[in-house]
Amino acid sequence: MQVKKINVLIVDDEKIVREGLLKYVEWDAYHMQVVATAENGEMALDIINQQEVDLVITDIYMPQVDGITLIKTLEQKKNPPLVVLISGYSDFNYAQTALRSNIVEDYILKPLDFDRMDIVLSKVNQMIKSSSTSVQFPTLDDEEWKVFTSTSASAILKSHTKVITKLKEGNLEEAITTFEASIESCKSKNRSNNFMARFCIELAINICELALEDIDSLGLNKNDPVKEITKLSSEEEVMEYVRNLIIKAYNARSNMANENISPLIKAVLKYINENYNNCELSLNMISDEFNASKSYLSNKFKEEVGTNFIKYLNGLRIKKAKELLKNISLKIYMVSEKVGYEDVRYFSRIFRKYTGYTPTEYQKKETHLI
Repeated sequence: MQVKKINVLIVDDEKIVREGLLKYVEWDAYHMQVVATAENGEMALDIINQQEVDLVITDIYMPQVDGITLIKTLEQKKNPPLVVLISGYSDFNYAQTALRSNIVEDYILKPLDFDRMDIVLSKVNQMIKSSSTSVQFPTLDDEEWKVFTSTSASAILKSHTKVITKLKEGNLEEAITTFEASIESCKSKNRSNNFMARFCIELAINICELALEDIDSLGLNKNDPVKEITKLSSEEEVMEYVRNLIIKAYNARSNMANENISPLIKAVLKYINENYNNCELSLNMISDEFNASKSYLSNKFKEEVGTNFIKYLNGLRIKKAKELLKNISLKIYMVSEKVGYEDVRYFSRIFRKYTGYTPTEYQKKETHLI
């Protein structure tokens, strides 16, 4: 099967720059193709609204709509393209504001350095290929997305919270009844299949997060609910998957002594839970701490916990981030640092991968600002 090329849009008010990029960059080497060029941000937005663009390479300072305005507009889209900035030395302080954006991946200074261009495009190529092979949350149209993140957000949150509460109380029947009632509520409002799937995925993720609180439920981590639910073809299959997950969570939490978790891994889990906010935390650090080889610890962790170290750590950090984001006074970069991510853009990408929201969207949803 032929892999689709990465569509590139070049935006610069200088014709010589646009033509230079077209002529001197070997786009095929990065599995890219330039689908259009634009003189300013306004023209760029028209192009993006008319055709698929994966990567925007844009000057920061242009007449009419400049690079920063373009980036702010793109941030509002559900699936925005990545952005690489082109900046002159005199504009670099101005460009630093844009570099804090979740969608801005890197920058290149003028006059163009093609060695630097090679490094940046190679990195972007790997990033886009990686994201395109990952499982995507069910797509909602603009109107559904607005409903899902605003008018329905409170009801969804209450429903999820009630199911989790009933599970923690050990009341399986009421947990399932609550889930089924929430689905019937969605049906009565004629929600689409994707809307229902998205609702179920969020609940499934919340149920799986129990595994990060209780060693006895660690087996819930073995399957990614996003991947599992998006493979199912009918609404009834999705509902059955979530019902079974609720039952598995109940059974796992009812088993108060899990003999499958060794003292070593219990100690490692305790260490991770106490040090997840350390940006230097790694399997190397833990293997040194417990005087065990990295390969042995990695294999034993995956065997007993049901997922690898990185997935467990990211899952824990995102869970903690979701709790912190309920505080509207905390900025996104502050939350990123508090849960162990130095790079706020990397944190935002991981957060979106695990939740389907950007941190800003999630914070607004949880605090009822959207």
